[in-house]
Amino acid sequence: MVRKQPVDKYYTAAQVKQILGITDSTLYTYVNRGELQRIVPPHRKQGVYLKSEVDDMAREMQAFFVTKTTISSVFSKATIEDMPESVTLSAAIFGGLNIIPSEKRIAWLERNPDIDYVLRHDGQMMGYATIVPLKLEKIDKILREEELSKDMKPEEIEQFIPGKPLHLYIMAMGVRPGISKLEKRTYGSRLLSGLTKVIIEMGKSGIIIETLVARSDTPDGINLLRHMGFTEIPSEIPGTRNFVIEVERSGIPAIIEYKKALAKSGN
Repeated sequence: MVRKQPVDKYYTAAQVKQILGITDSTLYTYVNRGELQRIVPPHRKQGVYLKSEVDDMAREMQAFFVTKTTISSVFSKATIEDMPESVTLSAAIFGGLNIIPSEKRIAWLERNPDIDYVLRHDGQMMGYATIVPLKLEKIDKILREEELSKDMKPEEIEQFIPGKPLHLYIMAMGVRPGISKLEKRTYGSRLLSGLTKVIIEMGKSGIIIETLVARSDTPDGINLLRHMGFTEIPSEIPGTRNFVIEVERSGIPAIIEYKKALAKSGN
């Protein structure tokens, strides 16, 4: 006799979609990211979901929408004055390893003032991102750790010139540690939204982006990249994970919007 799973511990897919107010594709995304666990009981074809996980997510989503209007944050292009605080935040996020000193970051910013972005709440830096246009050969060497991004020379950074094909390397992206899971999601969402607008504005300006490449070895970083729609690709370095968006082939809504903006620019 087959022992049945205790039904009071699980929701069906239909129940999960109703509780969270999501579609099939969103549910698949949550499972793919590891945010919800899909369990297929023995001798069953349909998957079920732990009530505890679903209920936790529902509470977080409700709290997010309740607090969304009260958590105000400002996303902006970084300035030279932001660099010391960016270094401090980077050390807090990544544990102090391979931290790039302010002097070097300033030299990079003087070479290209459009590579660093920050997210602030009540004046405090809650997140930051560095997106650098580099030759694809340089990015490949960084991914294989033949070269380190912290040793990058200012002259290796490309310029954002309309009509010139570029490859963007997301060198760093993160949110301040030591805050609640809800706050991390909120600020992470704001950071991604800001970066998305930056990329779309590049399209409007005629900046041709062929690929976006990133790597991460932290759970938060990996989640942020997945939220952006990056596809994971094999890594030759144990413990690190590589991600890419091939713009021409991508169907990610934000990338489609970028491509439409680029087409309207005439490039």
